[in-house]
Amino acid sequence: MAARLVRTFALGLIATIVVAACASTTAEAPIVADIAAPEAQPAAASSPTPTPIPAPSPTPLYSKLRIFVASESTDQVWVLDGKPGEPYALVGKIAVGKLPHQLGVSPDGKWVAVNNRMGNTTSIIDPFAMKEVVRLMVGKQPHGIAWAPDGKTLFVGHEHDNYIARFEAGTWKPLPPLMVGVPQHVLTIAPSRPNELWFTLTNTTQGDVLRVYDLETNKITPIKVSDVHDAYFTPDETEVWSSSSGFLDKPSDRMVIYDPSTKTVKKEIHLPGTYPFHTEKVDQDGVFFMADRSLMVLSDHLGPGLLWVDWKERRVLSETKLGQQPFHTTYDPEGDRLLTTTNVDGMVNVIDVKTRAVVQKVAVPKAHGIGAVPIGLP
Repeated sequence: MAARLVRTFALGLIATIVVAACASTTAEAPIVADIAAPEAQPAAASSPTPTPIPAPSPTPLYSKLRIFVASESTDQVWVLDGKPGEPYALVGKIAVGKLPHQLGVSPDGKWVAVNNRMGNTTSIIDPFAMKEVVRLMVGKQPHGIAWAPDGKTLFVGHEHDNYIARFEAGTWKPLPPLMVGVPQHVLTIAPSRPNELWFTLTNTTQGDVLRVYDLETNKITPIKVSDVHDAYFTPDETEVWSSSSGFLDKPSDRMVIYDPSTKTVKKEIHLPGTYPFHTEKVDQDGVFFMADRSLMVLSDHLGPGLLWVDWKERRVLSETKLGQQPFHTTYDPEGDRLLTTTNVDGMVNVIDVKTRAVVQKVAVPKAHGIGAVPIGLP
């Protein structure tokens, strides 16, 4: 009998401990006074509902985005400022050389370079002070422009000279030119291929009008293709696309797609009813790009407008109608807006990416090249 009582007491104590261990942490464990059944305890009060704490807002990428636009007819670069989500306004005009055309923003946002097409010079602009800091002498009719992905070198191509000029960023010291032996129209370089400078030919009877200069070996690889205007990498940099013609009065819906590894043509496609020109280029048109990398936007001279292209499916999804002769595009990530120039009506068209609708127009005479630089924060 004594053994049974001891066993009963032990089992009861173990059961009590188990129940206490599985109970809510907001209730006190019952107190065992003796081997008798434990006294009933009052119900534990419920904990107060905690006040929800909102997630912290993401830090803005900048306090304002500064837009630089080449105004061909005024020999100036016009400057627009816009705070996140707010309209853009003209804040200044910077005198440069004759007929500013192609414009390039360094990858770190420290410099803006613009080719003065009829002045045989390239203007370097401090985007924070909004002033020209130096005007570089280059070859005849500078057109193509690109920055090395590390931001240390500026490349300038020429429509009437047989070399590509190079300058050291910051000191603006001329570096040995790239002797390509033929005039060039546009330049393209990608962060994933920092030693490959792609360029298209112009004002020549030579064939293979798309070529690649290897900056390590100084070797030039010609790509077997004819009729190329601009060339640019897809958003993920796995393909290169080129538009055709480039003449305002000779529209072409033809585009050619290349494998950048083998430097060969993968496919030729047509986008009926369109005349594709340019896209937003890395190492040229700004430091920000759309998050949706399945989309590529192309200015369309036939629409005229901005084409939204599913580049993997090789098809146009929609088109935002714009004024005549749309050219270059830059991106505003805080407002999720694209800004595209149109030359004939002299406008910077602000486009909402979600709705693909024009939400603002800012007048800039004969607007052509465009680029964006973040100002302030983080």
